[in-house]
Amino acid sequence: MTDTIAFNVISIRNNVGHGMARRASIKNCKNSLVAVMDADDICLPTRFEKQLYRFMEDKELSVVGGQIAEFIGTTDNISGIRKVPYDHKSICNFMKKRCPFNQMTVMFRKSDVEKAGGYKDWYCEEDYYLWLRMMRKNCRFENVPDVLVNVRVGDAMSARRGGVKYFLSEYRLQKYMLQKNIITVPQYVYNVLIRFVGEMAVGKRLRTRLFRFFRARVSEEEKKILIKNETENWKTVCSEGKKFPPFSVAMSVYEKDNAGWFDKALSSIINQTVRPNEIVLVVDGPVPESIHTVIEKYQALL
Repeated sequence: MTDTIAFNVISIRNNVGHGMARRASIKNCKNSLVAVMDADDICLPTRFEKQLYRFMEDKELSVVGGQIAEFIGTTDNISGIRKVPYDHKSICNFMKKRCPFNQMTVMFRKSDVEKAGGYKDWYCEEDYYLWLRMMRKNCRFENVPDVLVNVRVGDAMSARRGGVKYFLSEYRLQKYMLQKNIITVPQYVYNVLIRFVGEMAVGKRLRTRLFRFFRARVSEEEKKILIKNETENWKTVCSEGKKFPPFSVAMSVYEKDNAGWFDKALSSIINQTVRPNEIVLVVDGPVPESIHTVIEKYQALL
């Protein structure tokens, strides 16, 4: 696979939202395998290699995700790990309760995503809604057990996961699952009650504490390994002489994204043991000059 990366930037005049921006980026990807990336997270250097291995070994797989390490401020300040199930059966069972993928880690076959209708607008739940539709199309899922992405979090993020609008979005999704016979009535009642308590009945401070409580704790030894995996130069020890299929990375950026974080996200995409041959970036509406500067930097670099 060539080491050259095409950097395709698509600008949308008005902000259309995360789901529609993601849909536009994927639509313009030329490769059959597409990895998703957010504009404020950091890929570990072997992320894409590990996912490509699984697609090469199992031709039936539609989606391969992985675990995430959440950090506050800097990547050496890891607050927890969001662990999701590994195998297809466990993922489908988990999907009846919660989203079974860490969205920012997934790589998928573009044709299978399109077969299920692609990303559609659903407030804060575009990804969960997509996996549900893909499951109904008999697509096969997997999560690798390794941390693939370091994800930036904070109290503001967990606090936002609540309120009337957020709860109603989740409520509608649970109703969709019930109507499509994905869950039973008792499961529906339980899911809605849990979300009502967590998103409506408690205040932001308690919601933040609950958010932290349900994350897997990270030992000091695990932190050292995660930090080493992010910073070590893996290029000299991995992937040499191996043949990997070409793939694209789809991402979007909008006016409220932090330019410095966006820069680090792009850097982590290109500093991989196996690099994409295409990045498709959707600029979702007007963005500040600082973000344009980062885009110009990578246009010149790539």
